Amino acid sequence: MTTWKSFLTRAASAIVALAIIFALYYFLKIQGLKIIIAVAVVFSAWELLGILFKSENSFLLKGAFFALTLFVFFVSTMALNLGAIIFALSMIVLTIISLLQLHKSGDLQRMTKFQAHSALGLMYVGLLPSFAYRLLDQEAGLSWFIYLLAVVFAGDTMAYCFGVLIGKHKVMPTVSPKKTWEGSFGGIVGSVLAGFLCWKFLLVDYPWYFILGLAAVSGFVGQFGDFFESLLKRVADVKDSGKIMPGHGGVLDRIDGVLFASPVILLGVVILSHLSS
Repeated sequence: MTTWKSFLTRAASAIVALAIIFALYYFLKIQGLKIIIAVAVVFSAWELLGILFKSENSFLLKGAFFALTLFVFFVSTMALNLGAIIFALSMIVLTIISLLQLHKSGDLQRMTKFQAHSALGLMYVGLLPSFAYRLLDQEAGLSWFIYLLAVVFAGDTMAYCFGVLIGKHKVMPTVSPKKTWEGSFGGIVGSVLAGFLCWKFLLVDYPWYFILGLAAVSGFVGQFGDFFESLLKRVADVKDSGKIMPGHGGVLDRIDGVLFASPVILLGVVILSHLSS
């Protein structure tokens, strides 16, 4: 009973989130979806502070990370090459700040830990979301963005259902104790089914085998986005990244798979455009 109550809570929360997304698209079109991504990045960067820097008490270090993460994202949405440069420069700035702030303590592990976590965080919630944002600027961008969400969320839902109903064999119990191989297989099935529906109704001009293959690969990679966030939370000893979405936790808990899948799908779109040109 508790499991199904949790499922219904997750479903209701997802419906509310989708309603907000559709409302913003209805009134603002593509720009509304870009606003949603930007807002999600702000929340995710804030939540990541509580995971990666839970034990760090320097407001300056955490503030610099938060600001530079948002800066990397916004620059990367404009030009990916420029985003890579800003990513490198932001990491240099954070390294300089951490050295100046922490050298007096003589705690070398604290310095290197902050720098390593900063690089990880800048990539995770600064660079990766920009791929989903840039997907909207591609030809048939709206359809591809829907495809991204459908593949990841359908995979997540099917993985949950398969795991609850027939899950027995654990995948990585030290990282995520509840995830099973059966659930993972169900997730791939869900992603491929979502890919098929998107091909049938949204991406009819593209080869079905490419769309379904891309759905399987991005769904598989998206699952590791979930594992990765579970790893971060387990190391930090936190249950959820936040509490903004009942049944899901934080924004980062909901979009972890999207973050990993978005560059895969954007790469697929670029490959298709080159093949058709």
